[in-house]
Amino acid sequence: MSLKLIKLYFIYLFLCSFYGQAQGIRGYVTDEQNKPLPFATIYIAELETGTSSNADAYYELKMPPGKYVIYFKFIGYETQVKDITVEKQFTQLNIALEPQVLLLNEVVTTAKATDPANWMIRRAIAKSSYNRQLIDSYQAKVYVKGKGRITDIPFYLRGSLEKEGIDTTTQFITESLSEVHFARPNQFSEKVISVYASKKTDFNANPMPYISSSFYQDEVAGAISPISSKAFQYYRFMHLGAFMDGDKLINKIRVIPKVKSPNVFSGEIQLVEDEWTLYNLNLNTQVEYGIIFNIKQVYQFVEDAAWMPITHQINISGGMMGIDFVFAYLASVSEYHIELNPALPRQLIINDEQPRKKVETQTSAVNTNINSIKGLVNTEKEAVAISIDKLPEMMKEYERQQNDSINRLDIIGAYDFFYDSAAYSQDSSFWETVRPIPLSENEVRGYKKIDSISVIQEEENLADSTKEAKRGTFEIFDIFSGGRYSLDSANKYQFRIYNSLLGAQYNTVDGFNFRYSIGLKRKVASKANSRLKNQIDYTFYKSPFLLIKPTFRYAFAREQFDAKVLLKYQFDKGSVSLNTGKYISQFNKMPPLTELMNTSFTLLWEQNLMKIYDRNFTEVHYEKIFSSKLHMTADLGYEERFRLYNNAEFSFVDWERGFTPNLPVNTNPYDDFDGQKAVTAAVNIYYKPFVKYFIRNGVKQPVNLSSSEFSFGFYAGVPTILDSKVNFSRVELGYKDQFDFGAKGSTFVNAKIGGFISNTELGFMDYAHFPGNRSFITQGDPVASYRLLDYYLYSTDANYFEGFLFHRFRKLLITQIPATRFLGLKEGVFTNYLYTEDSNNYTEFGYSLEGILKFFRVEVATQFENLEYKGWGIRIGVSTSLGGQLNIDIED
Repeated sequence: MSLKLIKLYFIYLFLCSFYGQAQGIRGYVTDEQNKPLPFATIYIAELETGTSSNADAYYELKMPPGKYVIYFKFIGYETQVKDITVEKQFTQLNIALEPQVLLLNEVVTTAKATDPANWMIRRAIAKSSYNRQLIDSYQAKVYVKGKGRITDIPFYLRGSLEKEGIDTTTQFITESLSEVHFARPNQFSEKVISVYASKKTDFNANPMPYISSSFYQDEVAGAISPISSKAFQYYRFMHLGAFMDGDKLINKIRVIPKVKSPNVFSGEIQLVEDEWTLYNLNLNTQVEYGIIFNIKQVYQFVEDAAWMPITHQINISGGMMGIDFVFAYLASVSEYHIELNPALPRQLIINDEQPRKKVETQTSAVNTNINSIKGLVNTEKEAVAISIDKLPEMMKEYERQQNDSINRLDIIGAYDFFYDSAAYSQDSSFWETVRPIPLSENEVRGYKKIDSISVIQEEENLADSTKEAKRGTFEIFDIFSGGRYSLDSANKYQFRIYNSLLGAQYNTVDGFNFRYSIGLKRKVASKANSRLKNQIDYTFYKSPFLLIKPTFRYAFAREQFDAKVLLKYQFDKGSVSLNTGKYISQFNKMPPLTELMNTSFTLLWEQNLMKIYDRNFTEVHYEKIFSSKLHMTADLGYEERFRLYNNAEFSFVDWERGFTPNLPVNTNPYDDFDGQKAVTAAVNIYYKPFVKYFIRNGVKQPVNLSSSEFSFGFYAGVPTILDSKVNFSRVELGYKDQFDFGAKGSTFVNAKIGGFISNTELGFMDYAHFPGNRSFITQGDPVASYRLLDYYLYSTDANYFEGFLFHRFRKLLITQIPATRFLGLKEGVFTNYLYTEDSNNYTEFGYSLEGILKFFRVEVATQFENLEYKGWGIRIGVSTSLGGQLNIDIED
């Protein structure tokens, strides 16, 4: 056992022997005008622990008798240091802090002058990797108090929320005490020792994404850190001055986003001169949908080892779906035990050639000329000086040398979270003993109100559970609306009636038609090996089952009854299915529009956009997901194809445009396929080589599903087998990616190139089809679909290339106004291109505005052929993440 551990052990025993007695310090923290300073930081050097004042600016610290040095801190005020002696009773110690006196830089500001904040931030960025790697591990205790209330409730929700005891006067309060442990490079665990709330389902305070993260990383909870390696792409910096804290010179720097938008910070950070570590920060950021975060952190030099955050204050405000709320978290970190990385020097001094003038400080260091990573690590020197140009690359090299098994598996971090078995059993007397931050008067009243309604809520929950148990019973309306029914007590067998209300559709071939599906499912035990959780990517794991699902369909205009049946086995990371029957199909098996969309346009706009044929078919589909990086699909099918003709002409509105024949329009005539028999096969492989993983509670999960994706597809028609009349082969290569350009926005790319190796004989449905669109409402992926292209005009049996380019700006036209960006509006421009032998270099250019009412997207698109203008159109879609689309399964 090390001397430090022995020392801590005896300190612990010493504290335990005295904490049962009532002695320590208490009082209020105010400014020089006696105005309260809530949430001020109080730190005890000898105990290496601290606390905060509460919302009333009151603090109370139980301490064993002895002499102590106490630090009182509040952002924007000078730190006050008090030497005190604690005897066998509480000492009243009221503190009045004075505003910081800034020492301004003696520099002449001109149009060409460089703000000194820039070279300060460059040093902080250069040292960010060193600061991350310096701490080998630490453990600490974290006390978190969360409180909040709903400030506005829309009228249609007030009644239901009042039944739950929630209104605009309800104060939610809860506390938690946790043990946390960090190990380099990015492994974090949290054990919740106790939670104090009215019951487990109450609002729980857990701002751990900010507490467990580090501002020395590139991102903090999804927002770009001001000292990230790419900070200058997103921010401007302004030096506000400096102040002395003991023998340390602290620089105040304003963080100014180049573009005010969500997921960037604004506010102030403070850096320790020469060490270029964080001292304090007060930053604001906004996530999607207008939720605003304010984060304050106060740092302290702990255990004579490193600057560590000792208090976190996080305020949240915003609203969703008409409900406005405010929440506040206060976290106090204490009992740090830090182990430094023995391979790195204890102090790293940055040298550079850039001229600068600063407030005079004392710096002593060993100036060593280092030309390689060997000069930085494995050194016995307490301090090392290094060029700012060399440090980032040397730290990257060091990180590469430190690659262990977790890095080779592309794992960037791990987080374990669990509750102690007694976490919810501790009563108020326990919390009176361990609570480092006293409750304010409002918080005491909030606890009493929550406790007063907890019994009523328990009774209501019991009644709700009884209602829930009755929901699995059959009711007559379920015949149309659908339902799920358990057939055994273990819920192993389920019978399902699929929603058929939207199964009533209309098209010009079938007229009105009706579809009805039922299903029988049997759950199957998973074969996943729980002992290998951290070796396996569980992201796509699904609960295994067996399913039989017959579907029946009647077309009134054709007086035709169709049916198909699906047999499917879903295993842990894939599926195999057999689908057979007589049923209609669109010519493009990746349907360009849904039956529901076609029904709407046919009845309301007199446009029969969907083109279909009939078929007798049997298909086998196999899918295997190896990981987030690699998955594949394979298909083998037989079908007998039959042409269908229009049999209905009804529409609600006569636009005098008439319906088009039920045949796709193509630039070239294609062979008749009526009665054609076809055996076809397809294999598709998708690979994402750069996906990284995070292990959460032993489960491996990807953190970058939007990384580069490469795909390969092979499609073939097999002649002679089962009298098949098709004979062709086609290959296709695809590439998708996303590029971030900081304040200038993000670019999304999607491209495919392919062609037929042979095309001896095939039906039109075997052509290469493209994601066209002729409706003004679209569900297509904005980076994988055309806006104005006819669905089948340029379908081809030859070579082709299709490319989609979309750039989303942080600000362009409307979004020049900051308020529009914070409303969630996003602007973009796009260009789509298609090459076939007959497409005449088909090109689209357009403008997109996303986030309208937080849900819709409106686009204006133009089309050209050989750079000759052909037309324009407006499209309305649903806002989605670029690279994805909204799919609606009307059967479900």
